Amino acid sequence: MSASNVPSYRLYRQGTDEPGDFWLHGETLSQRSRLHNWEISLHRHEGLFQLFVLQEGEGKLLEPRRHQSFAAPCVIYIPPGAVHGFQYARSSEGLVFTILEDRLPPVRAADQGIARFLAEPRIVLLSEDGNEDRLLMDLAVRIFGEFQDVRLGSNLLLEAMITELVLRLARLQLDEAGGEAALSARERDRRRMHRLVSLIVAHCREHRPVSFYAEKLGLSVPHLNRIVRRESGASVQELAAFHLIRLAKRELVFTPTPVAGVAYSLGFQDPAYFNRFFKRETGMTPGQYREAERRRLAGARAVQDSIEQVE
Repeated sequence: MSASNVPSYRLYRQGTDEPGDFWLHGETLSQRSRLHNWEISLHRHEGLFQLFVLQEGEGKLLEPRRHQSFAAPCVIYIPPGAVHGFQYARSSEGLVFTILEDRLPPVRAADQGIARFLAEPRIVLLSEDGNEDRLLMDLAVRIFGEFQDVRLGSNLLLEAMITELVLRLARLQLDEAGGEAALSARERDRRRMHRLVSLIVAHCREHRPVSFYAEKLGLSVPHLNRIVRRESGASVQELAAFHLIRLAKRELVFTPTPVAGVAYSLGFQDPAYFNRFFKRETGMTPGQYREAERRRLAGARAVQDSIEQVE
């Protein structure tokens, strides 16, 4: 599709009938994406920029020459006139802000680095335990609440909050880029390991291939495997197996779910294969492990009860 043939919308597929004082629109990500089967085809917004605050789920940012994967938590910035589209997982949720371009010039003027950041689409990955990252997500939620519940001075307050959101987003990305450049190769690899483990915890039930995790981290499969071997002594698949076994042990001991049900909940299509997998990793079948652990826990409780009676 040539640039001249890419449709231009105000808000996705709406016309240009917003009221004259329109400068900001907010909605949940699912509100419009669900209507289009979670896929928004290539389009652009002339005179508008957008911020997508992804709170849950994942997807791909579609551009004319590339597709970029993303996963929550993150914020996606789309500059005015940029051709883009989205493919979302059906479980995705977040906030979408569409804002008139005339709010950007003062922000661009603040710094050349910020101006460069605002010139093209960006995916800014967030950490769930970073102070600045949490502040940014909380700010987005407060903006959405203020937009929905218009009160005295809301426009003035919203303008300040949107400016703060854009500045913090740009600063977070620029600080991270500068920090990454200064990091040692070993520290970068440790951070990648931390992100990999988070991804494995989120997706191990889906039995994803190594290429899935490599794409999420922006690495080749051989490069990722080298990092993981050096940092943990295990392969990516072995790490995924470790987390699957940990989940299986928890469900076997603390839930009444039959072994076959545990297998299905962990993404195994064949309970017999789950039995073989579990025995290979632990030396026991799931049933044997469940019985042994429950006997051990019952014994521990009996000892504790006798101690309390003596006291």
